[in-house]
Amino acid sequence: MAARKVAVKHVGVGSVFKVATILALIGFVAWMIAATVIYFGLERAGVIESMNSLIGGVGGDQVIDMGLVLSAAGLVGLIGVVFTAVMAPLATVIYNAIADLVGGITYTMSNRVG
Repeated sequence: MAARKVAVKHVGVGSVFKVATILALIGFVAWMIAATVIYFGLERAGVIESMNSLIGGVGGDQVIDMGLVLSAAGLVGLIGVVFTAVMAPLATVIYNAIADLVGGITYTMSNRVG
């Protein structure tokens, strides 16, 4: 079979924004699930109770609970989503500018049977 060389010289900024945002949102959901699982694991191991008694022992009144952990994880996750949604199109614009100078990325495609 004949091999064919192909070059990627331009990537659509809008399509990269959409794909990156959707992937970031999927990552956010995975992040929140992981935060929940880790919280429950630490709670079952008694770490959360130990941390709360330590905080109370030094005069603090803040209690680590599920709401605090999920709020903090949600804030960090949403910052990550926004950062990804902004940086992916910016990286695409930079790639397109560099590809205009050097000709893009060249790769070889071939047809394989089975």
